[in-house]
Amino acid sequence: MRYRFLFNFLKLTAATKGIKKINLFLNFAIFLSIFAITSTLISIYYESKITTLERKITKNEITLDILSVSTLAIPGKVLSLENIADDIKKNNDVINYFYFTKVGSIYDDYERYYRPVMSIAEYLNANFNHINAFKDVTNMEEKELLKGINKEIEKNLEQNTKNQKKFLDIKKKINDEHDKNIKIERGVEVISGSKEFYKNFEEYYYQFMSFIDEQLIHYAKITGVLQTIFNNIKNQNLEFTKEISKNSKESKKFILFAFCFQLIIFIIIQAMEIITTRREIENLK
Repeated sequence: MRYRFLFNFLKLTAATKGIKKINLFLNFAIFLSIFAITSTLISIYYESKITTLERKITKNEITLDILSVSTLAIPGKVLSLENIADDIKKNNDVINYFYFTKVGSIYDDYERYYRPVMSIAEYLNANFNHINAFKDVTNMEEKELLKGINKEIEKNLEQNTKNQKKFLDIKKKINDEHDKNIKIERGVEVISGSKEFYKNFEEYYYQFMSFIDEQLIHYAKITGVLQTIFNNIKNQNLEFTKEISKNSKESKKFILFAFCFQLIIFIIIQAMEIITTRREIENLK
């Protein structure tokens, strides 16, 4: 009986040890598999958030490039307007000085008003279109980027649209008058307007000079708005960068937590199996 009991005890012990090793291996494999799945899901979740933030940063960088180009174009426009306005005013001051003297007969309304109006027209037309293009900036969907901008910009852009309509009406009148006063001399089209024809350009002259002054004001307002939006985008990108860093750290923390939590469960399971095995052996004794 004693030999049979010893034989059974050794047989059970050997079998138990084999099963124990297999269980240890299986539990460890399950632990690694669950940890791999958990860490992958955590990584996917946070990588998705980080990718979304990176896309927003990229979009903002493109917007910054566009704003930079637009901002850099404004000084050239302003300088051209100021130069042509100054040149015309100085030229007209000289003409008006001689106009009311004995030599004034060499000047007429053609020199005083017609030529300045025609030289200003193309500048005004180009700038009206350029200023109107900034409506897309002030109407952008991301209202957060418009935070702190000068609210008068909408009035300025609306006024620019009204001025452009007046300008186009005047241009149409000028073109209609030109068509009536065009003559062919030696195969070349020339304007042979009467004094009354050129006299009408006095009103156009002062109206166009007024348009220039208002366009300069509009450009000043637009520059301020672009700078505000530029700063808002920079600040937003900084916030996105901080958010990316935060998500990256949180991802590592959760993965570490998941590892520790599952390791504790693994150790508890192993401990319980060891206790169970010992109890079985004790019962056999």
